[in-house]
Amino acid sequence: MAEPKGDQPKLPLAALLALLLAAVSSLIIYQVPIKTSRPIDKEAEKSASVVRDRVQSRLWQDPFEAVATHIQKEKAAGDRGHGHHTSPGLVEGADTAKEAFRFRLMPVFVDGSPYASGVESRLRDRYALVSALGAAGYLPESGESIRFFEWKSTAGVTTVVPAEWFVPGPRLSKSDQVDAPEKGRAYDAQPILVLWLKEQDLGAKPLHALTDLLRYLKTEMSTTPSAYRVLGPRTSGSLSAMLEELKPNSAVENPNAECREVIQPVLSPVLKGAEWYSSWATAADPVLLDEPSGRQTDRPVEHRFTSACLSVIRTIGSDDALASELVLELQRRKIDLTAPSEMPHIALISEWDTLYGRSLPRTFVAVANRLAEEAAAKKPEAAAQKTPARTLAQHMDALRAEQYPNWVHRYSYLAGLDGELPPKENGKDAGGAKGKPGDTWLGGAPLVEDVPVGRSQLDYLRRLVEQLKQEESTSDGEFKAIGVLGSDVYDKLMILQALRKNFPHALFFTTDLDSRLTHSSQLPWTRNLVVASHFGLELDPRLQTPIPPFRDSYQTALFYSVLRAVGYLRVSSDKTRLELPDRTQFSTEVLPRLYEVGRHGAIDLSPDPLHRADAPASIHLPRPDVDPASGALRLPSIRAIGLLLLAAGLMFCCAVLINSELWVLCLRSRGGGLPLLSLLTGFIAVGLLGSAMLDGTGGEPFSFTDGISVWPTASLRLLAFVLCVVFFAHSWWRLWESDRALMRRFRLPRLDAVLSRPFRSWIGIHRWLPPLAGHAEARELWHEYRLLGAWQERARRVVPQAAVYGLFGVVLMVQFGFPVMPCRGHACFTLNYIILGVSVVTMTLLMFYVVDATRLCRRLIFIMIKTTIEWPSRTLAREAKKLGVDEAHIHEWLGVQFIAARTQVISTMIYYPFVIVFLMAVARHSYFDRWDFPAGLLAIFTLNALYAFGNGVYLRRSAELAKREALDQLKRRLKDLADEPSLKRNTRGQVERMVELIEQTQEGAFLPFTRHPLFGAIALPTGGTGLVFLLEYLATLW
Repeated sequence: MAEPKGDQPKLPLAALLALLLAAVSSLIIYQVPIKTSRPIDKEAEKSASVVRDRVQSRLWQDPFEAVATHIQKEKAAGDRGHGHHTSPGLVEGADTAKEAFRFRLMPVFVDGSPYASGVESRLRDRYALVSALGAAGYLPESGESIRFFEWKSTAGVTTVVPAEWFVPGPRLSKSDQVDAPEKGRAYDAQPILVLWLKEQDLGAKPLHALTDLLRYLKTEMSTTPSAYRVLGPRTSGSLSAMLEELKPNSAVENPNAECREVIQPVLSPVLKGAEWYSSWATAADPVLLDEPSGRQTDRPVEHRFTSACLSVIRTIGSDDALASELVLELQRRKIDLTAPSEMPHIALISEWDTLYGRSLPRTFVAVANRLAEEAAAKKPEAAAQKTPARTLAQHMDALRAEQYPNWVHRYSYLAGLDGELPPKENGKDAGGAKGKPGDTWLGGAPLVEDVPVGRSQLDYLRRLVEQLKQEESTSDGEFKAIGVLGSDVYDKLMILQALRKNFPHALFFTTDLDSRLTHSSQLPWTRNLVVASHFGLELDPRLQTPIPPFRDSYQTALFYSVLRAVGYLRVSSDKTRLELPDRTQFSTEVLPRLYEVGRHGAIDLSPDPLHRADAPASIHLPRPDVDPASGALRLPSIRAIGLLLLAAGLMFCCAVLINSELWVLCLRSRGGGLPLLSLLTGFIAVGLLGSAMLDGTGGEPFSFTDGISVWPTASLRLLAFVLCVVFFAHSWWRLWESDRALMRRFRLPRLDAVLSRPFRSWIGIHRWLPPLAGHAEARELWHEYRLLGAWQERARRVVPQAAVYGLFGVVLMVQFGFPVMPCRGHACFTLNYIILGVSVVTMTLLMFYVVDATRLCRRLIFIMIKTTIEWPSRTLAREAKKLGVDEAHIHEWLGVQFIAARTQVISTMIYYPFVIVFLMAVARHSYFDRWDFPAGLLAIFTLNALYAFGNGVYLRRSAELAKREALDQLKRRLKDLADEPSLKRNTRGQVERMVELIEQTQEGAFLPFTRHPLFGAIALPTGGTGLVFLLEYLATLW
């Protein structure tokens, strides 16, 4: 049978949606791996370099790998020695001027480990140093070679030391500085000799080892450096070892000297005046000094070096600054570690075989305790006591025995969880986590990655997860946050991979930004990871120059340190600002940065203080959503808002012109209702936007695609609320129109006459029973039905049901846990709770409203089945004349037509709860943020859908039952007429015609299942097919 014209959509929405999806899919960016087309000559790789005093090496290459490869090539070529690589040749081969050659010596401490992480660290360090020297105007001696020499220490150990020269470029020449002094300040640009030193080669006494090396160079080389600029130490452990060397008991005090003379060996005058730029050592002073708080002085670490005629400039902040920022960030996310009455449980996981890993958890807890003490001191009841606040050193000393508070759960591991070892000479046996083919364990079972044998520690990690879960189940609350505080990023990634799915409610945080955390392959367990870091991946564009962002924050820190070391970025005379040669000024304060890993990289969340007009700029890259001039969040431009409003207006005009019902609604509003509603909606949107920005840079970021913002979810929930209101209004209007149509067609009482007659129905619909006489007038049934459907009566039934259901939902949440709210900032929490509350309340009311309308319609059908309906005589006469049959044969057909007309409106309302539930479910999708679906919430969504769907099914069954009953009555009448004489043939034909008409009725509840709203309700959660069906069907409603 052809589809009725009234059920056809007014727009080809399926085709339009297909075109839209095709357009969107064409815009989706697939990150195709970049591949090189450079040919590689493998035979040339085997040949050894014969250039004297040179080693083939690109500027981005690991210098130690290049030297090792060169030595192997020389051996393969038959050269038994490489004596032409000597320390005197470093100066002899340099491009020296006629005057006395002056240069700066820049030893660089690097990670000397042979593991993959060590190689990657050296690659990054060299890239950062070369980039910084290039930004400062220096040029490499060669972009394709490097030097090296062998240093034999006093202990008899021979160490290979790569070295390379950097010379001042054209813009650093003396002529440029003299000819244009007004353009900026000139600084002493001397050639720089960079020495690459593995920190492990310097042993437990880095100062003594470096002194030995410099004395060796002084003896071997024909000239002495004018200054020493040391980039190191590489780790907090080395800095602690250097402080141990400088302890007062190892020095002879000279009262006439400006600094202490350190003996055995004598560091001065070899290292006297040397400047150390530490861009890696981040341990707090109490950790480095390693003294009980009673013996510690107020002198910082830098003062210990100053007393020994050395200068240490810590260009990177300490761990306590990162810990403080993390504690405050957790507080913004309602995980307050400074409120003893509501202390949440957190887990801290770090390595214990490094000073960094051992000290960072202790520093974090000490900082949290200090901030809690400061917060308690601000309370009025504590002001009268005047208890002196304890210092960080005292708080850390209290944790010296590793006895943490009960809200802290401390766990540790050994660095290198994957069990990776350096590759052997044959290149095999490089990894520990990957089992070799054929390896077996415990009786011949194949070796897999997590088995409890071998070098890999992944099985320990699995048991650590189980231990955490057991600890969570025995404590008085789940883990609100989990800190992964190791130094190896690969260990962090494995820990996050193991923990993320097992603790979906916990907020994960770590330190030190690394691009490996943001790689697409790691996003399933790193997205929404909060990262506190001293540096980002790039600096202010005036410092970064054309250099692309770095791979990790330590690269950025080294880049910044080199700019300071060569004098390109110099401290002003008043010690308050940093200056470039062109007089551009920056702040000396390097504040920590906060990031959250998003789908497209790390999103800057740093709560920078408001910018003052007279204050210098920060060296950090400004947040993209913050105005650098004012330090406030950027507002959407007037042009963007205007275009958005114009687009919305044009879409509304198109909808009005296309849809006749909407056109009629606009005409009936007399120009006042819709503009007022639009204006009110605009005011609400502006008010919400203004309220959301009250937290400033400490609030939730605005992002719709990065997966780190709750505002898309809030928008969908707000849309659900608006749709609930629209569905309420639309369903009321449709029911009102249906009432008018039924009253006109079936000659039923007018609405005003009906409402004037009282009827008590607040007890329930089930009190409406069929009349005892077995027959009733259609007018009386309509009268009772209309009274039961009045908004006052409906509210008496719907509101209590919704309240009881809401209480049931709260009980489920208490039993299974409330879902996480991944907000940031007080305003974000307040707005989202308000939006969530109104959307849930209206969704529940809408669901019970639709169910109530469905149940009331089912009750009417039930009574019509059990009762003989007496239709108005004028209705019978008109319909009989129209069909050409006797009035006695159309009672059943009129009943089916009445049910079809009424259920055509009721059936469309079944979609409403499914649309809202679908929107609310999509709003909690993890695409937008760190949302989850706990069991209680999943049960509520399921019950909502099943309840609405079940009532729709029963309505359809009731209608089909009424249709079947009508057909049975007509067929019994036909059976009675079978034995009648031929004079009754006309009557039989009329009855057969009515049977045929009833069987062909396909409207309302009698639609085929594939065209019924119930089918769309089933298809809606399935994705694209259901969405197309939904849009197609909704197009028939409007």
